[in-house]
Amino acid sequence: MTWYQGPSGAGAPPSRFNHSANIVGGTKMYIFGGWDGKNYFNDVYILDLEIMAWKRPECSGPMPTARQGHASILIGNNLVVHGGFKLREAELKSCGLNQGTHLTSSFLDDIRVLDTDTFVWSRLRISGLPPEARYGHSLNISGSDIIMFGGWTKNSGNRDKHVLKKEQCEYFQ
Repeated sequence: MTWYQGPSGAGAPPSRFNHSANIVGGTKMYIFGGWDGKNYFNDVYILDLEIMAWKRPECSGPMPTARQGHASILIGNNLVVHGGFKLREAELKSCGLNQGTHLTSSFLDDIRVLDTDTFVWSRLRISGLPPEARYGHSLNISGSDIIMFGGWTKNSGNRDKHVLKKEQCEYFQ
């Protein structure tokens, strides 16, 4: 094996970390979300692995909240994104010289689905009690189940496991 520098010119996404990357169809790598230390992203970039060129598709539908530390998985032609984390800036409404910015955190528990053929985002309707909102977790497929493991919630790290039955899910916008 040999490392080499991939494309970084025109069309490449801005620098980021805590994003997700999934291979679609064996020839394309989809990048979603992440953070650059100042800005959170909810954009999608595609690296065509055959010609090593970037493109940014026009997506429609209910866009996911910008986030970092989410988990993603490919199911057929659908990119499934769950959870993540985002800091929100809220103005402090105080008097005198104590005005400033207060940072509050948002742990996310939504599931969004991007159809990689049409580039349309949708939400996933799920029954049952959802797992606690989290980031830094993983998603995997086992038969017809989506397995979620671990992550960080508002209070602590987790080693819990949750199973989502694919046939009991419904996409909606």
